[in-house]
Amino acid sequence: MRSPFATTFRLDATCLAMVILAAARMTAAAAPAVSVELGDDTRQTGTLLAIDRQMIQIAAADGTPRSIPIGTVRKIEGQVAPVGGTVRLTLTDGTALAGDGFAVAGATAALDIAGGRAEIPLARVRQVEFPGGEVAGKEAAARHEWLEAAPESATSDLVVVGKADGFEFVECAITAVSADSVTVVLDEETIPVRRSKVIGLRWLRGESPAAGTVVRVRGGTLRAEMVAWTPAGLVLDGESDELRITLPAATLEGIDYAAGRSTPLATLPPEQLDVDPFFGALGDVAALSAYFAPRAVAAAGRDEKLDLVMRPRTVATWRIPTQARRFRTRLVPTAGAGPASVTIKVDERPVFEQVVSGAGTVPVDVDVAGGRRLVVAIDFGPGGGMAGVVRLVEPVIEQ
Repeated sequence: MRSPFATTFRLDATCLAMVILAAARMTAAAAPAVSVELGDDTRQTGTLLAIDRQMIQIAAADGTPRSIPIGTVRKIEGQVAPVGGTVRLTLTDGTALAGDGFAVAGATAALDIAGGRAEIPLARVRQVEFPGGEVAGKEAAARHEWLEAAPESATSDLVVVGKADGFEFVECAITAVSADSVTVVLDEETIPVRRSKVIGLRWLRGESPAAGTVVRVRGGTLRAEMVAWTPAGLVLDGESDELRITLPAATLEGIDYAAGRSTPLATLPPEQLDVDPFFGALGDVAALSAYFAPRAVAAAGRDEKLDLVMRPRTVATWRIPTQARRFRTRLVPTAGAGPASVTIKVDERPVFEQVVSGAGTVPVDVDVAGGRRLVVAIDFGPGGGMAGVVRLVEPVIEQ
């Protein structure tokens, strides 16, 4: 006779299997779709399973798990969502994050963002900008004006109080922030300030160097030395309590590992520079020489990135950092101007030669491994006619 316990066991096992299968399906549905760009210019796509210091784990379309060493990855790109939030938080390394509710308890700052709450060590927070609250009609202007007017010589934290005719700085020690109040210590007295009157906070902090890896999240961009992700959350610099930042898993939009292994050309002074404009004598005029020299400008729509503007005829030589592998950029000639000739050399070896003109961009991706010097020459086009500016979009030397 069949034992009733066996039947019960089979039913329980079946139910358990169904629960596990359903949970797996829910996890797969919740896992973000990503594209992983590798150093050899290939891509792997799938759903993200996990990220740690050594590996990225993804599942291919057929469910097959794949492990990708971090050292081979340039970027991870996921879905980009619209940025919202009325509160803007700036860290000591200059990166920023937008959200809604903001609070401080002890040594931790919390920012409500899409999908949950970000927690950041207070020591990494430089300033917070709030909507104006009670200063109706004036707060938008005041919110930006106080950033320009904030005293650089402050010797304590600053609370920026919005007023009908502008704003006022109060030097004090900020001890807590909630939805209703900002608690400060002023002249050894603890005072709660109504939160709706406050349009900004600035802590007395020194600047900190930006870490190498760029992490794009919903609401802003952060930098970290180490990134970890699981469906439970996104953790930056998790090995140190003093540095650890935690965010909801759903906020991750992309990771640029190559940024930590890249040297922006626009930040490197040329080792040698030869500028000979169309009217050569102009290059000798002190007030105009800088105009014709290579010039770094903010990349369109990306203030944290730099483009390089060069004019014919310019030959600039940069020393290539050790362990460099590739030089990458995109060339954008001036629309409507005459053609310009672009030559790129590694030491004395030409690796790129092309005449550029008209609309559109020309990609450049060349091997600089083992080279000592990178030479970029912008010359007048065929016939020697007038040529316009050539913009090098985010030129970088990658390790």
